[in-house]
Amino acid sequence: MTKVTAGVITGIALGAAYGVLSGRGEPRMLDLFITVLGRASQGIINGVLAAYIAPGRTPLWRAMLFSGLIGLALGALAGIVGRDWQHTLPFGAFIGVACGAAVARARG
Repeated sequence: MTKVTAGVITGIALGAAYGVLSGRGEPRMLDLFITVLGRASQGIINGVLAAYIAPGRTPLWRAMLFSGLIGLALGALAGIVGRDWQHTLPFGAFIGVACGAAVARARG
C-alpha cells in the first residue's frame, strides 16, 4: 500500500465516522449525508497532505506532528462556518494524527 493510499483510506474512514457522529441529530437524511461527505473530504485532504509531508522513511513522530497540525488547521477552517471550534479542532487534529501515523507506517 502506498503512502497516499494509506492516508486517504484512513482519512475517509475517520472523517466519515466523525461526520456520522456530528450529524446524528440532523432531521433530514440529506443533511446527514452532506455532513458525512464534508468530513470525509476533510479526511481525504488531510491524508493526501500527510503523504506529501512524509516522503521516504520519515520518523513516525514527525509525520504525526505535522499531519496533526494540518488536521488542526483543517478543523479550524471547518469550524468557521458554525463557529463550533470546540468540536472541530480536536477531531480534526485526531484525524490528522491518525493519517500521519498511517502514512509513516506505509511502505512505498
